[in-house]
Amino acid sequence: MRGFPSRHYVTFRSLHSEPLTVAARLMVPEGPKPGPKSGPEEKSPAVLILHGSAGPSTREGGYAEALHAAGFVTLEPDQWSCRGLAGGSEGRPKTVAETLPDVFGARAYLAAHPAVDPKRIAVMGFSFGGVASMLAATRAYSDRISPDAPFAAFMPVYPACWTYNKVPGHEFVGLVDAPLLLVTGALDEYDDDAQAGSNLVASLSSSDRARICTHVFADSHHCFDMPGVDVVVEDPMSHRGAGGKVVMRHNVEATAQSHRLCVEFFRGALGASSFEARSARTSG
Repeated sequence: MRGFPSRHYVTFRSLHSEPLTVAARLMVPEGPKPGPKSGPEEKSPAVLILHGSAGPSTREGGYAEALHAAGFVTLEPDQWSCRGLAGGSEGRPKTVAETLPDVFGARAYLAAHPAVDPKRIAVMGFSFGGVASMLAATRAYSDRISPDAPFAAFMPVYPACWTYNKVPGHEFVGLVDAPLLLVTGALDEYDDDAQAGSNLVASLSSSDRARICTHVFADSHHCFDMPGVDVVVEDPMSHRGAGGKVVMRHNVEATAQSHRLCVEFFRGALGASSFEARSARTSG
C-alpha cells in the first residue's frame, strides 16, 4: 500500500521485436499511511507524458507536477537516450511511428504497476510526442501494436496539425473510442494557421469528430509551455512542410492555463483519483 509520495527513475521495455530499454521518471501520488484498519486501496489513473524533438525538459515535469498534485500517477520517458540520439530536428528518429512501440511499452509498464488502474491510462505529448499521441489514438496503430489495450484518453499539444492525412505514416482516421483534447498555439509556425486544429477535426468523419475537443492558446508559439525557452530554430517540417525558421517562446500565463486544462481534461476523461476523493472527504 502506498504511504508516501514516490518519485524515482525506472526502466521499461519497448514492444519492438528487439526491445529497447527506456529510462523514465515515475511519480506516484501520496496515499494513506498503512494502518491496522486500512482497507483495500483503490488504484489511481495514470498519464504517460511524451517529450518533443529536443528530448526531456522541464516542460514535461511541469505537467507531471500538476497531475501528481491532483492524484495521478505519471511516467516521463526519455526516448532518445536509448537510441543514442542528441535531439533536435537532426537528432530525432526519422519517423514518429517507429517510437510507438515505446509508447505502448510504457502503457504496459503502467498497467502492471500496483498503484495504477490499468483501465485508466492516458497519454499526452508535445510536438514530436504530440504526434505520437495522435497516432496512438488510431485503431491502425493501437490495434497492431497493443491489441485490446488502447489508451483511455489523449492530449496532444501542438502536434503539427498540417501533417495528418498528408504525410505518409500520419494517417489520422478510425480513432479508438476515447476522448482526445487537441491543444495548439495561435502563433505556431509549424501550422501557420490558428485554426489548424479545428480545420483538421472538421475534415474527419462524424464518429471521429465526436471524440475530439480543441483548444487554441492566443499569443502562443510552439513550445509556449517550456519554461525559459526563447529561441529560433530551423526545421524542415515547419511552415506546413516548406521548412524554415520557427520561433519557440515561453508564455507564462498560457503555461499555467494549460496545466489547469490538462488536469481538468484528465479528471473528466479518467475520473477523479481515489486520492482526490479521500482528500475531498477529509476537507469536507
